[in-house]
Amino acid sequence: MNLWLTLLATSTIARGQFLRVQDHPQHQAIFQSVHFEDGQFDNHWNEPGFDVDLDAQRLVQFSLEAEPVYMTEREKLQAKALGIKYLDVTNVHPTSFSKKRHFSYPPPNSTLVPSLLPLLSAKEIKANLQQFTSFRTRYYNSETGKASSEWLSQRIRNYTAELASPELQRLVSVTPFVHRWKQTSVIVRIAPENATEDDPTTVIGAHCDSINHENPFLPAPGADDDGSGTVTILEALRVLLKSEYIPKSPLEFHFYSAEEGGLLGSLDVVASYEKAERHIKGMQHFDMTAWVAAGTEEVVNILTNDVDPELTEFLSQLAERYVEIPWVQEKLVPGAGSDHMSWTRSGYQSCVATEALMANSNFGHIHTSNDSITVSREFSFEHMLHFSRLAIGFAVEMTE
Repeated sequence: MNLWLTLLATSTIARGQFLRVQDHPQHQAIFQSVHFEDGQFDNHWNEPGFDVDLDAQRLVQFSLEAEPVYMTEREKLQAKALGIKYLDVTNVHPTSFSKKRHFSYPPPNSTLVPSLLPLLSAKEIKANLQQFTSFRTRYYNSETGKASSEWLSQRIRNYTAELASPELQRLVSVTPFVHRWKQTSVIVRIAPENATEDDPTTVIGAHCDSINHENPFLPAPGADDDGSGTVTILEALRVLLKSEYIPKSPLEFHFYSAEEGGLLGSLDVVASYEKAERHIKGMQHFDMTAWVAAGTEEVVNILTNDVDPELTEFLSQLAERYVEIPWVQEKLVPGAGSDHMSWTRSGYQSCVATEALMANSNFGHIHTSNDSITVSREFSFEHMLHFSRLAIGFAVEMTE
């Protein structure tokens, strides 16, 4: 068992007062299993365009159930290097919006979705991911991270201008969501003309940042984590624009900044939606969609942790109806995951799909300079298409 899986399996003891080694010697034992060099996460190369205070104090949760604890940005990077995820809730403030609507989901039955699926293109996915991974890093507090989100916004605007009719163009907005750091999240909204802020909104999301866990100033192309999720839902959006699909209720595509910093971008977005008392019909998240390990069965893995059971069952029905490979469900050990947890944390209904069973996922290359589209034949654009099919099914079935 590699270090990441060892630490994942012991993550139940990494909850609560993590890194308070004077109080919890077992945490000290975890950190002593890996040697961190003095200054390992410093900017030794004087790479320009970064804004990082490694001594800043942050408030962090290691699962939805854990009490938040304080740690530094440097200690966050150490945890990331150990494969341990977290939510950075430093700037998340409680909201009084507790009366969120609960939705039920009838079995999928769209006659439109099958006609849209042939419009998906692995060639288009590859072209977008080649461009998206050309940025040296998409680290959220870097100039290249900022540039990558600006490229993404412009790519979507170009698709809208080139593919959508004038009628549909009037219904589409592409909005950078500005945070306290350099990279923005990107919110794409398609809503009928009579839509209001009270109408339930369907959300499809992925995160657009990347990180090198050896040092955030090193290259991090982030092809699988999570360039793959980004271009997977971008392709679904392209097809909906090309097909002139106008939803009967608001549909949004979210590209979150700073997931690798502790779900920072999605936590900001969710907080703003709570403040506005927005109702969310359901949120589907895609984190890593490209890897098919040699000798393993190609599957869509639907996770059952920190999600809504009804929406997850609906997602499984979508996979059965619209995806051409088997789907499985997997429950992970306790701990933080990805951006869907920001929605779950606030009482919204969310679900998530990923590239493979955890034991077969691409943990050997993500968060390194080797997370590229050419690292192995196991990186598959055809596999990503299955997740684009799932995104289209979710988008149409939830809003048709």
